Amino acid sequence: MTLASGDPDSTEPTFRTGRRPSAICTIPTMKVTPTPTAAYLSGVVHSRRMGRTFSIGDMDPDTFSRIKNYDETVGRLDHYYGVVKRQLIANQSFMTGQFPESSAERVVSDVRTSLYCAFSIWCLHQAYKRIDDDRGKTFELGQSVVKCMRGILRSWMKQADKVERFKANQTTHNALHSKFHLVTGDEVLTCEQYNHLQIDVVSLYLLFLVQMTASGLQIVFTIDEVNLVQNLVYYVERAYRTPDFGMWQRGSKYNNGSSELHASSIGLAKSALEAVNGCNLFGDHGSSQSVVYVDIDAHNRNRTIFETLLPRESSSTSSDMALMMAISFPAFGTHDQLLYSKTKSKIVQKLRGRHGFKRFARDGFGTVLEDSSERFYKDSTVQKFERIESEWPLFYMYMIIDGVFRSDKKQVDEYKQLLRPLIHYDRRTGEDSFGAASNPTLPQYYFVPSEHLSGERAEPGSQPRFASAVGGPGDLFLWGQAMLVVTELLLEELVHINEIDLIRRYLPSYNRPRRTTRYSAFQGTASDLVVQVVLVAESRRLQAMLATYGIQSQTPKEVEPVQIWSQKQLVQVYRNLGVNWKLGLEGRPPRPIGALGTSKVYRISGQTVLCYPLIFDSTDFYLNHDMALLIDDIKSEIQFVGRYWRLSGRPTCCLIMKETHMRDTNFRKMVDLLAMLKTGSCEGVKVRVGRLQNLMSSSCTEHLDFMDAAEDWGVEPEPFRELANKTVGYQSLTDIPTATIYNETEPLTIQELQHKSDHELQHIWRGISTLRGRSYILKLLLDRHGPDYQLEGVTVHQRLVQLNSEAGTLRCWSVLRFCSSLLGRVVDSISPYLTAILVSGKQFAIGVIGQPEVVIDKPLTPAEIESLFFGSVRPLDVIQAVLQQELVLCSGRLILTRPDLFAGILTIRIGWFLQAMELYSRIEGREQPIAEMAPSEVRALLYNVLSLDSNSCNISITPRQQRQIDGCLGRSPRNLHSSVWFILGRTAGGLTIGQRHLPQSPTITDMTVGELRFAILVNDMLAQCPQPELRQIVVQLIALIATILERNPELSFRGCIELSQMVDEAHRLYLKDGGEGGTTSELDGFFQLPPSATAGYLARTVVHHLLTRPMTALDDIDATAALESAAASPQLTVETILSYPPPSLPSSDSPEPPELPATQSSSSWPGGILTEFLGTVLSEDGTT
Repeated sequence: MTLASGDPDSTEPTFRTGRRPSAICTIPTMKVTPTPTAAYLSGVVHSRRMGRTFSIGDMDPDTFSRIKNYDETVGRLDHYYGVVKRQLIANQSFMTGQFPESSAERVVSDVRTSLYCAFSIWCLHQAYKRIDDDRGKTFELGQSVVKCMRGILRSWMKQADKVERFKANQTTHNALHSKFHLVTGDEVLTCEQYNHLQIDVVSLYLLFLVQMTASGLQIVFTIDEVNLVQNLVYYVERAYRTPDFGMWQRGSKYNNGSSELHASSIGLAKSALEAVNGCNLFGDHGSSQSVVYVDIDAHNRNRTIFETLLPRESSSTSSDMALMMAISFPAFGTHDQLLYSKTKSKIVQKLRGRHGFKRFARDGFGTVLEDSSERFYKDSTVQKFERIESEWPLFYMYMIIDGVFRSDKKQVDEYKQLLRPLIHYDRRTGEDSFGAASNPTLPQYYFVPSEHLSGERAEPGSQPRFASAVGGPGDLFLWGQAMLVVTELLLEELVHINEIDLIRRYLPSYNRPRRTTRYSAFQGTASDLVVQVVLVAESRRLQAMLATYGIQSQTPKEVEPVQIWSQKQLVQVYRNLGVNWKLGLEGRPPRPIGALGTSKVYRISGQTVLCYPLIFDSTDFYLNHDMALLIDDIKSEIQFVGRYWRLSGRPTCCLIMKETHMRDTNFRKMVDLLAMLKTGSCEGVKVRVGRLQNLMSSSCTEHLDFMDAAEDWGVEPEPFRELANKTVGYQSLTDIPTATIYNETEPLTIQELQHKSDHELQHIWRGISTLRGRSYILKLLLDRHGPDYQLEGVTVHQRLVQLNSEAGTLRCWSVLRFCSSLLGRVVDSISPYLTAILVSGKQFAIGVIGQPEVVIDKPLTPAEIESLFFGSVRPLDVIQAVLQQELVLCSGRLILTRPDLFAGILTIRIGWFLQAMELYSRIEGREQPIAEMAPSEVRALLYNVLSLDSNSCNISITPRQQRQIDGCLGRSPRNLHSSVWFILGRTAGGLTIGQRHLPQSPTITDMTVGELRFAILVNDMLAQCPQPELRQIVVQLIALIATILERNPELSFRGCIELSQMVDEAHRLYLKDGGEGGTTSELDGFFQLPPSATAGYLARTVVHHLLTRPMTALDDIDATAALESAAASPQLTVETILSYPPPSLPSSDSPEPPELPATQSSSSWPGGILTEFLGTVLSEDGTT
């Protein structure tokens, strides 16, 4: 008999002694009916080991205390059994097993509430498993859990068609529903009536399914259900790029019907994928056919995006209580202590109240001001909810559970004391069969009554709050009641954390118990990882040549019986996983296998397979023709695998060496890389290069046993074949014929050719030899007649494919890009990098300069990306349609590894980035257009432009050139947005640039200073500047205005500030002082001035506007005199403008913007103080 074991993994019977921890709820004194075991022990205890009978008087006090505690344990469990029966199971649907959101609801079930109710009942089920004689309660509770989980699965099975559509197109109309009919389990609310797209709900189901299956419950019965669960995995795998409506079903915090990426949804998806990977849904009785598989690269993308978003919840929500459920119980989505602490402290600081936590700032749910009849809010609605948001005591319990899992007694005691007075008791029920005379109830939330709204806004936390109607005895809030039971069981030590987290989610992967399984598991090691590398040469000739440099490799024949596959062939195999024609499910979508997935060794139907990475695939896109780029990608691949590998066993990377590589001019660099790998290190990552046969035993091996039952593999896989050589092997690199560097000068232009007839073009085709000229002809024929038009017996499409291949061989990059664009080629796996840009708090815009841009602020599918590039860019510039794809790929890679390079850049405008790169290239003295550069050169050029500050010592750059590059990049100082916010607060008419007006209201009433939406508005206003240099001058002007208004609190603007007009006036002052420039409309000379000089002219203009334009009355006569004197001075000195002490700005807790950086605290300001302040904006040498 095992009673109240402190460690459920222990095999020895143990008894709890000492005083039981205090609970939150007050449990009334009750009469405990002795169980047969307890009654037996209370009389005579028979010891089989001792072979004698003795009375209770023979027992020592410790033994007597243990027996007494056992009776108490049974009594307390029976009490919670009664609570669960009356409050939870009584509200469970007798047909579907699901639960409503509140006990008063009789029609609609809520999946999230159902899951937490099932989890609560399961926790009590786990607690009863400690008791020998539980009188059938363990089984009864377990069956209630099974019925609920199966009811949800059955409802989703009816929507299998939505699952299949969602795998291809992640839209709201394809989403699984999160509410069903309580009795029938059918759809009850359409997607137009309710926001069903909630990734966290499906992820929570998977997470709890694994936990409950691990406890021995049989939830999944058939292979059809296994296939559905496998497809649910596909459903959540792309959470990292799927905007949803989040845990609160509202999407954006403005509740306007728009969805967005939520960190909580991504975190739960990441945790669910970790949990379900390798899980056998039939438990210990299952076969290989009931095992669930997870794409490790999809998991890693979710992890990367999740940790990038933290501590934010989304673009509109800075902090959200939903994050607590992602970083702690039940998901435990991150084990990065710094991220966890930062996110948690931000939640506590911003959302904690006296009656619970707010869900998020400006949440109108439950407030007296919210119009419950309106599904969505109108503009400027959320501002009225500020500081009066409802407080939810439910979240105190999550903080208690978090403290229990982290053994933080101080936190547990703190929130236990806060929660206790919020619990109500329903004493209307008398003594019943479960021995309880009271039912604890918890209100859903506490709200501020209308008569106390103004006082609460003035002093948060000072006014009384009333409990909501939901959560009372007549209408229980079931989510809260479920969590109350879980919290009490943990606090009273009736259940151990290891019993409700059987898979040890709360531990880092390297601290979890090792699973003995045929399938890969997230059980990585915390120590330095060794990446195994296998070099496979395409031919014996190449192998012999590499051997002369001491580099050992194997040919495909030498690694037999192991086969070398491309990742594309592995994708075809995975298409068989989860196929179920009865449900209309077609298996895994054809998504590429990433670097982590190709680092496993696979066992497939008796065959052993090793896949080479995507970078070695002969893809349609042209990047694989660049050897220098391939070398960089190999280094990045090994670093990536070494950093993010978390599976049991070592990763094994297969590097393919082809003879075409040998003829590349950069192949010597490849040999240098291979020699570096031989030393055992690659860019700080430990590497072991060896024969595949010697590395197999320590590799991570994945058994794809589902293929054993596959009737048809589809396309028979073609392994990587050895190339037969008829000639003698090369002795050294000097013997290898290298590829010629192709250069051509095309006398014809496409403008000249476009007026030719088809007959004339065909005649020119026969006599033209240049690649560029032929590509022009094919482009014109393609536009006129389409890809199937015959040109000398061959279609235009086939001609383009041939020309593309020829240009790739000759490394003619401009023609290669031109043909790739005409063929509609899209770079592989661009979507994850696009998402990386977005979740970094940035957006990007594609388009050609001078034409309308398409701004992307949400993740897109590959089909949508293709449509944008070839629909918006190619009609205007053929080459930029693919060149801009390159930049998205490079920017996505850089932003993951060097986010500091994008500091101050909110919108990555790809067309303007190319312009900045052209400018930098000309400054360096290069005449080669970017279109003719190799992809590796384009990547290096982008890096140099973004890191211009650190490279400025190696290049001579003028102030205007600096402004041009920074303006093209859209780089702004760190405090630009707070400066604009500060100015708007003192300018009734707002700000204007060109045709874009930024009003004071509703901007500062509907938004907050740190909000991404406000930053985007400011950025869009600056984008109206026609010249990049002008943009940076305007940025400098904004900083000046904010500084002057900050140091002179008695000043403010009444009218609208015309920023462009102020710059023009400053330019006229410059011309008046003898500055260079022909007309007032040509600002070239002004742009060439250093920042300190432009600051003087801009400041004089601002003072002139303050004195001559409508503004508020000046109470201080001395301030007026000072400004008049300053304006009259031919050479303005700034110390008179900034000679007054700064105002008392609001504290950091206020929604007002923080104080701008002060350069000195003294009231005496030196003459160069403005330049000193602008040191954070524009320094003396013109850099940003």
